[in-house]
Amino acid sequence: MASAPFPPVAASAASAPPRLAPRHPFAAAAASRRSSLSFRPAAPRRPVLLPPRSSAVAANTLRCTHRRAVSPRSRRRAQGLGAASALAASAWGTGEEKGGCLSCFPKSRRGRSGLARFAPCALPHASGVSFRSRLSGFKVRPSHILRAAGPDEPHVASPTWSDTSLDTPDMDHAISKEELEDVLNTPLPEHPKLIRGQLKNGLRYLILPNKVPANRFEAHMEVHVGSIDEEEDEQGIAHMIEHVAFLGSKKREKLLGTGARSNAYTDFHHTVFHIHSPTKTKLVLYLQEYGEDLLPSVLDALNEIAFHPKFSSSRVEKERRAILSELQMMNTIEYRVDCQLLQHLHSENKLSNRFPIGLEEQIHKWDPDKIRRFHERWYYPANTTLYLVGEIDDIPRAVREIEIPVSKVQTYKDLRSVLMKRIFLSALHFRINTRYKSSNPPFTSVELDHSDSGREGCTVTTLTVTAEPQNWRSAIKVAVHEVRRLKEFGVTMGEMTRYMDALIKDSEQLAMMIDSVPSVDNLDFIMESDALGHTVMDQLQGHESLLGVAETVTLEEVNTVGAEVLEFISDFGKPNAPLPAAIVACVPRMVHVDGVGETEFEIYPEEITEAIKSGLEEPIYPEPELEVPKELITQSELDELKLQHKPSFVPLTKEENVVKVFDSETGIAQRRLSNGISVNYKITQNEARVGVMRLIVGGGRATEDSESKGSVIVGVRTLSEGGCVGNFSREQVELFCVNNLINCSLESNEEFIFMEFRFALRDNGMRAAFQLLHMVLEHNVWLEDAFDRATQLYLSYYRSIPKSLERSTAHKLMLAMLNHDERFVEPSPHSLQKLTLQSVKDAVMNQFVGGNMEVSIVGDFTEEEVESCVLDYLGTVRAASSPNTEERIEKISFRPFPSDVHFQQVYIKDTDERACAYIAGPAPNRWGFATEGNDLFNVIQRSDADAEISEQVNLDLTGKRRIDVRSHPLFFGITLSLLAEIINSRLFTTVRDSMGLTYDVSLELNLFDKLDLGWYVIAVTSTPSKVHKAVDACKGVLRGLHSSRIVERELDRAKRTLLMKHEAEMKTNAYWLGLLAHLQSSSVPRKDVSCIKELTTLYESATIEDLYLAYEHLKVDDSSLFACIGIAGAEAGEDTNDEEPDMDLHGMAPMGGRGFSTMTRPTT
Repeated sequence: MASAPFPPVAASAASAPPRLAPRHPFAAAAASRRSSLSFRPAAPRRPVLLPPRSSAVAANTLRCTHRRAVSPRSRRRAQGLGAASALAASAWGTGEEKGGCLSCFPKSRRGRSGLARFAPCALPHASGVSFRSRLSGFKVRPSHILRAAGPDEPHVASPTWSDTSLDTPDMDHAISKEELEDVLNTPLPEHPKLIRGQLKNGLRYLILPNKVPANRFEAHMEVHVGSIDEEEDEQGIAHMIEHVAFLGSKKREKLLGTGARSNAYTDFHHTVFHIHSPTKTKLVLYLQEYGEDLLPSVLDALNEIAFHPKFSSSRVEKERRAILSELQMMNTIEYRVDCQLLQHLHSENKLSNRFPIGLEEQIHKWDPDKIRRFHERWYYPANTTLYLVGEIDDIPRAVREIEIPVSKVQTYKDLRSVLMKRIFLSALHFRINTRYKSSNPPFTSVELDHSDSGREGCTVTTLTVTAEPQNWRSAIKVAVHEVRRLKEFGVTMGEMTRYMDALIKDSEQLAMMIDSVPSVDNLDFIMESDALGHTVMDQLQGHESLLGVAETVTLEEVNTVGAEVLEFISDFGKPNAPLPAAIVACVPRMVHVDGVGETEFEIYPEEITEAIKSGLEEPIYPEPELEVPKELITQSELDELKLQHKPSFVPLTKEENVVKVFDSETGIAQRRLSNGISVNYKITQNEARVGVMRLIVGGGRATEDSESKGSVIVGVRTLSEGGCVGNFSREQVELFCVNNLINCSLESNEEFIFMEFRFALRDNGMRAAFQLLHMVLEHNVWLEDAFDRATQLYLSYYRSIPKSLERSTAHKLMLAMLNHDERFVEPSPHSLQKLTLQSVKDAVMNQFVGGNMEVSIVGDFTEEEVESCVLDYLGTVRAASSPNTEERIEKISFRPFPSDVHFQQVYIKDTDERACAYIAGPAPNRWGFATEGNDLFNVIQRSDADAEISEQVNLDLTGKRRIDVRSHPLFFGITLSLLAEIINSRLFTTVRDSMGLTYDVSLELNLFDKLDLGWYVIAVTSTPSKVHKAVDACKGVLRGLHSSRIVERELDRAKRTLLMKHEAEMKTNAYWLGLLAHLQSSSVPRKDVSCIKELTTLYESATIEDLYLAYEHLKVDDSSLFACIGIAGAEAGEDTNDEEPDMDLHGMAPMGGRGFSTMTRPTT
């Protein structure tokens, strides 16, 4: 293991992969495994409940999400299971989205330690068996039957459940136990549109027609072979074949110009090659569209990749270098933690010593013949499954095209068991992470997870406790004490009613969104379900099935089923208790002690078991019922507010007497309230009966001065940690959100403070969300203990920096480039010590004034609904004059040249060698402003004659309208985004593919909206022996655009990539929120509706000359470039830079779930 310590203190035992909380030094995980398989195919285990949705509706109030990285798997889990079950997937109020399991990694991307926030983009951004018909003795209440309700019809799922209906089913006559058992064993209905089949050669296929996003489809070829199938001398060979087969395919390369995207990954049991493609090629001439079907080409490429790869010596050597680089990149602390846990958890089978990345000494040895023999052994049609999801209208034709030469959830009883477990585990998460958050708990987070893993072939229950090292015993005691209390007394009737209702509401919401789930989400769902042997249902079938089994669930059964899940913790030490498969403690070797410095830290196995037993011996008491408010503002209170404030809409500008601006092309409406708050909204049916809302408050961390460093970020976290509004406790507010399917988050960045809501448009869900926003603005509560927790959290974050190679390297670079400006990095201990509750409150609330706030709303509502909520709850916010935040922003500048910190190095002691580097430099902001407030549009020159010629030529070729990009406010946003795409492509082909210096290299832009600056960052991972060459190669690519000029083919590919991303994301409400941001902001004066509706035309109109004009303002010379190299190893040198004397502490970077880091990286 590495000498670099782990996060604060995390102890884990429960029902899913142990998740070691970000940047905290001790993690202990106790896991119970139902079964483990060392062969393929994986036998199905405990079920995943419902189909995916396009976005989550979790119930997490005021969750601070500063610089969070959301795991796709955790998001999908919340999406598929609903608000209540989302509680079982993540801790309440911790401010962090938890990582997912192995299967999610192909879609995930690790953050860049705060260096870059934006990826390149111009604008940030009834079928089947009826269960009830089988219940001959059951009397179904009509209010619980989902029908095809129109947009204005009342919702049909009842918001409340009577005690009677939950305890005993409604029956015309008593139903016997045998009859009920017969009904519960009825097979679940399968998705009516899902088509399964098998070719004569044995290849299985699954096809699911899906229209979101339009005109695109997903094709995933899953070969049922992974690292578990490797022999002793083949460790890593499955991953090697993935690389050689994928990157050596000429037919795949031909798809690159069509707008298709492709990738591959390897895990323990599978190798997956996937292509995301348009349905047709697109060519426009004289306003006519032409194109040919791409499905045959995509399937042909997958056929070549999987069954006909070329194992040439040159390709094998190239990918050998890439994999060795990848191995170095993966060899992080979290990877080694995952390996240790999996080795213990699966100690009786091959999975414990067959990690997909392989062994370095073996990777060096294999020749093409050995690799080819492994391929011949496993890569054949009968060992392969093809998944197709997307806009596939001609199914018979698709089937013909497939002729390539080449604990299951199946009954209602299974589904019912899943439902009961979700209710039970939701209650535990809420109890722990809400009750203790109000009183400075000894833990940072506690998670109980119970999940299947198709990758590992088993169901795992994990309890994970994360805490500071000095609190680890108390943290474990609290966690196991609460587990035992829940096991002994069970959930209350109120808890069961609450979480049952939340699951039903969310399930109904899913059913309404049946036609708007993206293909990639549907594909992930059917792949996972198929691998586990679950019945695949569509959203409507899932909802109807859930309603049916819900009426049979009793409180006694919920507590019985739930108690079984917890026995391995609650009965720990008893002779008949199930033994945990593993108890894993991840601890730092050194900890920081105030006044002493670094001190050795050790935990022994007997100490952990003693702490567990001690917690189980604590006296326990039943859970009291909690009163949950039905509304935060009563009608009488609202009437009084309206009488007092007389809310109204006023003209948008002083110059024009226009109180509403509506753009018919985009559907965007703009309003302004009498208290100064600006409002933008758009009505859309992208997501049925769902709405999203974002409050943007200008200022952010940039308003912090030298005496208040960290005040805004700590203040926002304090407000989030407290979670109280008015006279309502944190528990009441969070349960109010659960009942109304509201997901709320609070975060800050350098320029703004954000508050975002997602809500269901049923049962007054939108009004509930607006009520919460009003209460936060008008009746926020600032608590001393919440401030203490927020301060300790950021102190922990800071102290963890030096023990993470990537974070310490990035931190040092940012301080050097921005002249030691702390507003762009984690606040230091010295700054944190100077803060008080009053100072952080003032820093935040001084920005919450009418003229400085903008609210945008997007969703499937009516004009009357949204404007009524706006007037009632935003219009009654007290008006206040806006402070001149511009004058209060201290100057931000890049460090001048020359200096001794333009190039730096960081050294970290570690048992294994690895290296990373960051290269950064100045760029304009999105709207053409550079440092010192220079307006770069003043230096752009273009003759009218050139403009007319260019426009005429474009009109003659395509018949499409063209825009003079150079005169548009988004000139720099558009051109720099296209440049970033082109540079990234060159970095990959040069530094990675041709030179073999790295596995992972990328450029990202950070283009601000309000601040007069921006920057770019190139991140590269390598080995200590290659990292300096890799940095030089990256600089060469960055500066080489003049010697190797951009060609039309590169520009066209970049345009297609960004336009397809824009086109696909236009179908999501969240993307529209990003487009609406700053539409009326006085601090972003150049943004207007044209920036949204002309976005596509701007991309299409950009020329190579335009890109070079923008490139001139991307500073890449030696005097502007900053670089920092980080090297870890047993012989690493000492860091000679003394700028950070107090960064000698412990910790590590954020990580995902159990095994998350063991999976190979996406191949491209």
